[in-house]
Amino acid sequence: MTGDALPGFLLVAGGSAFMGVLGGLLGVGGGVFLVPFLIFAADLPPKEAVAVSLCCVIGTSASASFVTARANLPRLDVSLRVEPALIIGAVLASAVGGKLSDDIVVVGFGLLMLVIIGLVQLRRRVRSLSADDDAPLSTRRRIGLVMAAFLSGAASGIFGVGGGVLVVPALALVARLPLRTAAATSSLCLMISASSAAYVHWGHGNLRPEIVAAAIVGVLPGGMIGARLQRRASERHMEIAFTVLALVVAGLSIARGVGS
Repeated sequence: MTGDALPGFLLVAGGSAFMGVLGGLLGVGGGVFLVPFLIFAADLPPKEAVAVSLCCVIGTSASASFVTARANLPRLDVSLRVEPALIIGAVLASAVGGKLSDDIVVVGFGLLMLVIIGLVQLRRRVRSLSADDDAPLSTRRRIGLVMAAFLSGAASGIFGVGGGVLVVPALALVARLPLRTAAATSSLCLMISASSAAYVHWGHGNLRPEIVAAAIVGVLPGGMIGARLQRRASERHMEIAFTVLALVVAGLSIARGVGS
């Protein structure tokens, strides 16, 4: 690596580590904050930032799946139901996103942040589901689960967020899975759908290996540290902190896209 490239590598690695800590601490995944960091601080084009974030999602989901699989937490039967919709949504959105202007992608990301704020508020209801619902999924619930998976995959493919913050509530509220099981199943699903979306972005020329390497070096340990800190933090304080940060990111993203 040349001397000129080293400062950029350190900036992305250090910033990604901090974003990983934030994502792990607040329980929303690093991609939610990694994408705006890469756009606003590392000065990456939005589509490249999305592609880099997807590669990080692959890494974090794979490591999480390795741990949760040992505890037999993921529900493979539910994963098989939602995975096709996740992949289709991610691939289609990645293909469409490659044709959108950077301004539209940035504004869309800002609007998505507002949606995520509302979904985070659903956690109280999600946590009230403490056991599996063994009753077979009704046709209505199956359709709802597939639609939620498709939209989550689309959000992941076009905006680079992990989708866990979208998939976990769907698995808990629609499939009636306990929160830990829903999170483990989500990680297993997202590892595959994010890989599909990243492949499409690679075909569009949006992946720069040196940036991907720097981001993964930072976000993986950062996410682990954040997850450990989460056990000591106040849940209410974390929700307030996330809401404030998400509103700032949404405002900056929308202002940048509209003002360009």
